[in-house]
Amino acid sequence: MEQKSKYEIEIENFRKIFDDKKNMRIAIYGIGRRTATLLPGITDYNITGLLDRDKNNVGKELCDIKVIPIDNIEEKADLIIINSDPSNYEIIFKRISGKVTIPVYYADGRLACLSDKDKSYEQNEYWKSSYEELKDKIDQADIVSFDIFDTLIMRKIFSPEDVFRLLGEKIKGELKSDCNIADIRAQVAAKCGPFATINEIYEKIKKQIDLTDKNMSDIMQLEKKTDMDLCIARKDIAELYEYCIESGKEVYLISDMYYTLQDIKRLLDKCGLSVIDDRHIWISCEKKKDKISGSLWKEYSSVVGKNAKCIHIGDNKIGDIENSKKYGINSYYVMSGKDMFRNSSLSELAANINTVSDSICLGLVIAKLFNSPFALCSTNGKVLFDDSEIYGYCVYGPLLEKFLIWLYYNSRKDGIDKLLFFARDGYFLEKDYKIASELLCDGYRQDWCYLPISRRLIYMAAIENEEDFKRVVAFPYVGTFADYMKSRFEIMVTDATSQYNDRQINAVGDSHNILKWIQPYKEKIMQEAKAERENYIKYLEIDGDMQKDLTYGTVDLGYYGTNQYYLQRLTNIKTKGYCFYACLSKDNMYMKDISVDACFQYGIDYTAEKSLAKKKNMHIETFITAPHGMIKYIDNHGSRICESDGKSQKYFHIKEKVNCGVVNFIRDYINIYKGVLAVNSEEYIKLMHDRKESLEDNLFYNMLNGMCDVSKDILKGFYFDNDFVGGKEIMLEI
Repeated sequence: MEQKSKYEIEIENFRKIFDDKKNMRIAIYGIGRRTATLLPGITDYNITGLLDRDKNNVGKELCDIKVIPIDNIEEKADLIIINSDPSNYEIIFKRISGKVTIPVYYADGRLACLSDKDKSYEQNEYWKSSYEELKDKIDQADIVSFDIFDTLIMRKIFSPEDVFRLLGEKIKGELKSDCNIADIRAQVAAKCGPFATINEIYEKIKKQIDLTDKNMSDIMQLEKKTDMDLCIARKDIAELYEYCIESGKEVYLISDMYYTLQDIKRLLDKCGLSVIDDRHIWISCEKKKDKISGSLWKEYSSVVGKNAKCIHIGDNKIGDIENSKKYGINSYYVMSGKDMFRNSSLSELAANINTVSDSICLGLVIAKLFNSPFALCSTNGKVLFDDSEIYGYCVYGPLLEKFLIWLYYNSRKDGIDKLLFFARDGYFLEKDYKIASELLCDGYRQDWCYLPISRRLIYMAAIENEEDFKRVVAFPYVGTFADYMKSRFEIMVTDATSQYNDRQINAVGDSHNILKWIQPYKEKIMQEAKAERENYIKYLEIDGDMQKDLTYGTVDLGYYGTNQYYLQRLTNIKTKGYCFYACLSKDNMYMKDISVDACFQYGIDYTAEKSLAKKKNMHIETFITAPHGMIKYIDNHGSRICESDGKSQKYFHIKEKVNCGVVNFIRDYINIYKGVLAVNSEEYIKLMHDRKESLEDNLFYNMLNGMCDVSKDILKGFYFDNDFVGGKEIMLEI
């Protein structure tokens, strides 16, 4: 009997499963390959519309059926069928479950529902697998075959379909063309059938759109380059692959793919893998047979012989595992990075993927965490960070990538000549911004520097009258009066206040008493304030290059804008503030005098109550600090005088390793997305402002909110300290 293609099988299954719903109004969620190949086979069904996560696709058509908004879907459909890669079923349902009241089905016929919370990811049988077990099975075999994509090689993007979305954005940016390649390519590939090569697909595309041969060739080459740049070897499987070759075993590579043999060989070479002879590389588009239908295994078994000691290693439970066994070939299942993510403690985060940028961001994290298919086996699916660089890459990398790109484009839009990165929050930010700016370089001339500032420094420098003095006195502090005087005013107490020196105070409630006790020192305080003000203004003019004919931006974590306000007052120079979050409420007394934008704050959340970044602000603040204590003042020589080093400085090398991971993430993200950002920067910034929250926010918040474990060796580098308010050093906990 003739083998059926996977497309035919999918159509048959759909018709069988949903036969009783043929006359109901159906909305199909998903406009990717699966829907493109399904719709032509179910023209007798009442499909009233298509749904997609990207709102920009509303109004577009696939097979003459429009993409419609999910809002009030009940008026247009009786049910929704999620027609996607099965690995995305629950992710999509999480995304829409609160928005719809009609039944939602998965394409396999199941009524959509969220997983039972009692069924822990820890119970997955796969976590019993191991590198050693697989190597032992390989040692027992004479012939070893490997699946290529998601087994031997993985992409640094969440979904393969997003490669085409990325391609579409790159075509717009790099080739200056507006053709909707992602949708066109999916439809043409479906019409070409399962065994079409990439060359054949583009030959068909050329007949549908008005582009020159050169344009079409450029697009195809850009697709290959885009995809191959995303590909990396999975090190453990690559090691076993090379081991098999070196051991003299017969090795095959078997893949259902549209790339030609020559494309695959170039990909192997690019990923640093040995290129075996052509006879042992089996590609479905060249063999005109595939694994998913079993036709490729039938031929393979006849070539290697039924009595041969074979093992096949792959990630697809049907195509690689079940179907190979039907033809007498032993197999070993290794999870793809994406499936590991779906079965890990991070799985819920997938519901936040809405854009190509999101897919790249999460894809990079998955490629770092789950490059090894055995990465979660020792923890039964719980992500554990015990490497500082990987911790920085996955947790802080996405957050700082978003902030620095947001800062880069917003400060240019605002015409900022120089950015002042406030100490100590700006220590890493300034260094990382330099790297991001070099990668994004668009020719805009902008300067920046790390500016010594602290509440203690700026409050003292700004004391010019009695009201200023009272404000500084009353700022929060808990500790002894003697410690308070030393920390706040750099004054050693004398016997003149011996009855108060050891008394515990709370500056907020005791300010009226402190104003009395402090009288013996007041003149000295005012003299010290004047000297510090003069030294600081001199420093700002020389090292800070504060000139009235330049426009300045200040960069800080947040929240009220106190330092920005007093810096403006001290210099009489207006600045624009750029923060992670801020109090933008009219109740903030500084708002009438300063201008502030916040990256991780959306909509009408003026106090950042809903900001996930603010909810984990201590985790940000304890990281983006400096290898020195709080800056107390600038001395007569223009040098920074700081508080003594604490544990945060003692273990600063840990934060430096974390920041190496951050920088690597920023480099990887920008290298993939730079061409798109350069053209769509305004759209990118608008999207960031329009959303209620972002993937980066959610990654950061949830990874530090129970989804992951972090080793004590990493956490000992994260201490919160604030001597100005009398705070003790507190080690963070996850």
